[in-house]
Amino acid sequence: MKLEGMLVFFLALVLGAGTASAEWVTVTADAEILNNDVETAKLSAYKNALREASLLVGATVNSNTAVTNGVLQSDSVGVSSAARIKRANIIEEKVTEKKVVVTVSADVVSESVCPSGAANGYKKEVAVLGFSVQYPRQAILGALNDIDRKLPSYLKERLHERDNLVVHESSQYQLYDEPINAPTTETSQRTLTKVVQYAQQMGVQFIVSGIVRDLSVADETAFGNSVWSATKRFWRMADRNRRFVVDVFIHDGFSGSIVFQKSYRLTDVWNADPNESTGFASASFFKTPYGKGVAELLEGAAQEVNGAMRCQPFMARITRTDGKTVHFASGAAAGIRPGDQLAVYRTYRFYDADLLAGTELTNAKAALTVSQVHPSFSTGTISVDSGRLNIQPDDLLIAW
Repeated sequence: MKLEGMLVFFLALVLGAGTASAEWVTVTADAEILNNDVETAKLSAYKNALREASLLVGATVNSNTAVTNGVLQSDSVGVSSAARIKRANIIEEKVTEKKVVVTVSADVVSESVCPSGAANGYKKEVAVLGFSVQYPRQAILGALNDIDRKLPSYLKERLHERDNLVVHESSQYQLYDEPINAPTTETSQRTLTKVVQYAQQMGVQFIVSGIVRDLSVADETAFGNSVWSATKRFWRMADRNRRFVVDVFIHDGFSGSIVFQKSYRLTDVWNADPNESTGFASASFFKTPYGKGVAELLEGAAQEVNGAMRCQPFMARITRTDGKTVHFASGAAAGIRPGDQLAVYRTYRFYDADLLAGTELTNAKAALTVSQVHPSFSTGTISVDSGRLNIQPDDLLIAW
């Protein structure tokens, strides 16, 4: 296997969560040659270099010391990395009789890592809705009119690659009737009534939505049909830059509150034929520098959206109660297993002085033990009759 191939193979094994920051670092590492196996030593050296690069950016040191009656019983120090290698270049390689020494320049992304807890053992369910387009006329060039459904579909596929989410696509629905004001049209609690409605309808914990703010070009004359416009394009004299700006939101499906929002933007060259019906996220679209840039941008957005939901508690909606038996809307697909225990919370709807609705959670001080698990729903028992605790449908089970 070639060196570059080994490096790509190793990078494919490095998975990420939520991105915090990125930087290029250069590291040198070595590995001993055993049994004259130079290729294995090279791969080991690359692994060591990439590991050191990740530790430089996102190292966490954990110390554990145990003392009994003034006597040290154990003392251990562990070093872990909260970083991911995005790209790496081989700068130098030296092979001697005893070892391989490599120098690698790596683009290291530090990750937002949540504390380990019960919630991390479950997959949160999320629905990706259709994206509103603020200026539909800008989508005419390249026939990107399908972006309202193709963009959420592409984002859904990127999120589906993560191991902590169950992702559904419902791009036929949109949250924002007036994209230009969204999401400022929500209530003062930053809630949208349709969010809770859609979340209940689809049985999900989070709703991902968005608005395409800008698809404009720097110079409209660069894409004209005149002889002069065609000549400028041929001689690469035309400014064919095109903008891409999209706002992405995550709403909590139980309260309707926003838990994440960010605007993503780029400007790159749109070199497709002006008369071609390219379509968003098509093979022709991704051949353009603009399409390649959009793909990379949305990959980063998926990482950040995933990271934002990873650190949220796991919640499941109670659907029915019968004495000490409680049915809830989450199952094997989300990682629920018989014997799991979840905390029971009552939900209260309240209205403020402006008659704006809010949701309040109250700990019922009861734990549910899962007894039966199905793909999308489960059943469990509590030690006290649900009627005594006044547990109702739409109350919640939570793992922190």
